[in-house]
Amino acid sequence: MLYRQNFRTANSTREGTRTKREIQRVVVRINKHVRSYQRARKAILRLDLNDNIGEKILAVSKEATEENRFGQGVSKMAWFWMVDGEQNQPNVVNGGLMEEFYRINWLKARARRDRWREEVSLVRHEMLWTTLWFQYEKEIWETWALQSTEPGKEAYASKQVELWSDFTKKVGLMFQGKQMEWI
Repeated sequence: MLYRQNFRTANSTREGTRTKREIQRVVVRINKHVRSYQRARKAILRLDLNDNIGEKILAVSKEATEENRFGQGVSKMAWFWMVDGEQNQPNVVNGGLMEEFYRINWLKARARRDRWREEVSLVRHEMLWTTLWFQYEKEIWETWALQSTEPGKEAYASKQVELWSDFTKKVGLMFQGKQMEWI
């Protein structure tokens, strides 16, 4: 996130170097906390006071902070979201905060699905618009080829007709069955 916000927008080499140093410091701090968490996790596993906390439950991915990482649709929640504070029992049916958390998680997943549906619809429409634009350009150049009286202009217009016809054929093959149907 720092890379995207600061390094990409750096206007000078000096700013870029400072941003790289800042990113390195943040990575060192993150790694320190990861090691601390791993030590605590190993200690809990060694104690194994409660059989509900196991190897699978305590696993944490380093990608938890990545906001747009690939594969978020199948990601699992961290174990600490599923454990009730005092009893160390899974907190699924109690309601309250966990119920709200699951509801929010479900709403986020539904919003993500809706965004992708909208994106698919837009891409299909853009495919249709591209095809129609190529056909429109071909028709314009055809009329110019028919109306031109000079041989050079007619040859150029004929070449453009051929170019736009080729584009129309290629997109027709590439988008076949994928684009919106033309009414």
